Amino acid sequence: MKSRLVCMVMIVFAGVFFKPIAGVAGENPFSRFISPVTNPVYFDDPRNETFLHIVHVYQALPKHVSTILGHVPLDGDLNLTAVRLNYAINDRFSLVAAKDGYIDFNPDDTLAKEEGWGDLAAGFKYALMYNPEKEFILSGKVLAEFTQGSRDVFQGNGDGNIAPSLTFLKGLGKLQLCGTVGGIIPFDNDEESTEIYDSWHVSYAVTPKLFPLIELNHFWVVDEGDRNELVASIVKFEGGDVINLGARHAERNKHFLSLAAGLRYRMMKNLDVGFAYEFPLVDQNHGLMDERLTFDLYVHF
Repeated sequence: MKSRLVCMVMIVFAGVFFKPIAGVAGENPFSRFISPVTNPVYFDDPRNETFLHIVHVYQALPKHVSTILGHVPLDGDLNLTAVRLNYAINDRFSLVAAKDGYIDFNPDDTLAKEEGWGDLAAGFKYALMYNPEKEFILSGKVLAEFTQGSRDVFQGNGDGNIAPSLTFLKGLGKLQLCGTVGGIIPFDNDEESTEIYDSWHVSYAVTPKLFPLIELNHFWVVDEGDRNELVASIVKFEGGDVINLGARHAERNKHFLSLAAGLRYRMMKNLDVGFAYEFPLVDQNHGLMDERLTFDLYVHF
């Protein structure tokens, strides 16, 4: 309830406060750039554009995971299909809806197969620095997460969280640099862990349509949760971008780092598709990712 109230207040305040500056027309000077592919919940580029983002994630689970009882068999996979929305009021401000999706959790051992809806998150994004001449943007974003999701897939816990972040984009000829730094701050720290995250993107425009890319994602537990559930009480890690386990012993392996390589292709002026292969740079037993494939589609309006 608390997270719903916070999110409603943010959106109403933002809509009222920024209404007088709405209505910027013309070609977007940053339209030649692309959005990141991985960490789809939190890694959003700083441009304020109206788009529909459809993403599917296939994540192979580790054969074993690290717990206070030793290495426990898991294996199997996790699938996420989600839709994100961004509505631009103008070049500097937009309303954001993220993490709107369905999770299919299919472990081969120890845990039962489950499926259900993920939590919803919504908020706004504002360009603190907007310089088309130097091809640079720095934006701040705030997301508030609801708790209506299914507990069967590690959602719907506590009172939700708030996730502030800063994101930049810089063009250097055919090279594009993008990065974000933010935090995940639960309203109830017993139910979810407090984390800091950072994600980094480098891409190169081989042609105006083809963009090979490399991305790096890092999640850092700064205060573990204390959820009163079996999984949360024994695992020695956190769940990553989609899942916050509220794990009691997450600080034993507080850093999760992954690397991804892929590409984005501009099929039409307003339609981009993307793909990335991602793998952990830490022991795969200290997380829920053995490897991950991300496929997405952006439709710009």
